[in-house]
Amino acid sequence: MKTFTVTIAGTERFDGEAPYTWVVKASDVMSAMNKALAYHALSQEQRLCDLEIDPLQTFEGLPPEDCEYHWNDLRLAALEAGGADGQD
Repeated sequence: MKTFTVTIAGTERFDGEAPYTWVVKASDVMSAMNKALAYHALSQEQRLCDLEIDPLQTFEGLPPEDCEYHWNDLRLAALEAGGADGQD
């Protein structure tokens, strides 16, 4: 599994809020985007059709150390959901 950074703007963008950035473990970028979208929709109680992925801020790897924005690490959540062996 690789680490991906996925940035998603939901309905909060209409209020001037910054998008959410999620770090997830996935086998490829499409799987990473799907994981982040599903988590964002559920945790923020938003519909999938209201969410937009920012393709310029979605990439393989962690955000840079000097990124100047907060990001949410979902890698540990995946380990906890997978059990002791960390499998998804």
